[in-house]
Amino acid sequence: MNKEELLEYIGNNSTAVANFKDKVRADQQVKNKKRQPAKRWNDARIERQVDKFTDQFIGNIYDKLARAIKANNHTPKEKWIKFIEENELLDDLEESVSMIDFEEE
Repeated sequence: MNKEELLEYIGNNSTAVANFKDKVRADQQVKNKKRQPAKRWNDARIERQVDKFTDQFIGNIYDKLARAIKANNHTPKEKWIKFIEENELLDDLEESVSMIDFEEE
């Protein structure tokens, strides 16, 4: 399983990624409102930031899972899915995302 497949799996089986994106987007919009009008970002730039943070988020999850499973890109998807399901990681991930609170800078 690679990062894109993990993102797809989590997206299809959990609301964690959608909730994470919503929180990042809201945080970026708050920060954007604090910028001087001439320096405010457009929606496309905010979405690029959301995508960047989401990519980092999934990358961190992927790296931690790969270490726990002792896996790589060639490890069958089924092994990843079995590990995720047996350890109820999607529930834990959703709970963790619900507790995320971005700090004010």
